[in-house]
Amino acid sequence: SKQQLVRRHVGQQLAAYYAQPANLVVGKSTLVDDSNLSSLMGEWHWKRVFQRMYDEREGHWLTPVELFRPHYSNILADFCVHATKGVESSDLEIVELGGGRGTNAMQILDYVADTHPEVYSKLTYTLVDSSPSLHQLQKNTLRESDHADRVRFELKDLMDVAEKKTMLLPRSDTPTVVLGMEVLDNLPHDKVRAKSRKKLEQAEVRISRSGDQEEIFVPLGDPLLKKVIKKVPAYTRPTLSPTWVPSVACGVMLHLLKQRKNLGMAFADFDWLPPPDLYIEEEQGSPKSVWSNGEPIVTDMDGKDYQCYLTSPENCDILFPTDFPKLAHFVKQSMTDEKEVKVFKQSDFLQTFGPSHAKATKSWLTGHSPLLDDFSNCSVLTVTSNPSAGTES
Repeated sequence: SKQQLVRRHVGQQLAAYYAQPANLVVGKSTLVDDSNLSSLMGEWHWKRVFQRMYDEREGHWLTPVELFRPHYSNILADFCVHATKGVESSDLEIVELGGGRGTNAMQILDYVADTHPEVYSKLTYTLVDSSPSLHQLQKNTLRESDHADRVRFELKDLMDVAEKKTMLLPRSDTPTVVLGMEVLDNLPHDKVRAKSRKKLEQAEVRISRSGDQEEIFVPLGDPLLKKVIKKVPAYTRPTLSPTWVPSVACGVMLHLLKQRKNLGMAFADFDWLPPPDLYIEEEQGSPKSVWSNGEPIVTDMDGKDYQCYLTSPENCDILFPTDFPKLAHFVKQSMTDEKEVKVFKQSDFLQTFGPSHAKATKSWLTGHSPLLDDFSNCSVLTVTSNPSAGTES
């Protein structure tokens, strides 16, 4: 039999999911005029348009970047320009982790070229992805664009970065803004259990010769997990249930903070996910893993949910909610200098960094804005080296 940390097992499952053809995984809206949100007559009108977008989409998921283009990306572009504004350097590097179809990169580059030509002339944009199919799609999209000479592409697994097996960014003083749009939810997590304050355990998956999988707990020994828990003991307060810990996300943040002292960050993701939609009449068998705080949603390509990451079929998406206050605390504990770390609800982030863009999405009739009112279970973690960031120039 073989045995490995839960994060490695989850990582292998996610790698298989993302190795599928790109058009199956990250959706794109096929409706051409989907950006004129202000012409809608209110929430009911948006729901009809949204349903049509979903029915006519290509791919599994539609992200806010795809749904609300170009508004969402324009606000991110403004954030990037503001986040490092106080730093003495005219260069700027934007690094996007998990760049999807390249839509966000394209919109941000278009917008910066139009509105901040002086920033654009000194800008490099790096797209990092672990999926070979999405990596290729990003190259195809951007190499044929006007921005080809501004963009770099990296095929890297963020778990390898977190475990220091590979380097994501070289050390540099260049002002750098790292964007992660719905990346945290797909980064492999570990599972930790506190028997007592002193006795901590990590979960591992044991696979027998016949292929049977079981979850077991062993004394905490993984260096990355130990580091995370030392900085944020709250991840293991003795509770009745174990806790999922975003060890890969934390390892990546450590790397970014170490390599770039002039760093800004924006990570947007789900702060809550509904319980899985299980059909009573279908018996899935009993789960093979212990229910834990921060349980992920496991969904197959037909949109069917499963109650356990060990009993689900191949090619499932595994989606974790993020405890933003704990992650923000981890970032604060890992910083060596004064930066501002904040957690916003997504709508507050969008209104703080792009009030005029947000206003442009409101219904002329009711004031309803899908950009602000949808995805209410999303938050954004920001790091800025410019304390006054957040007012439009």
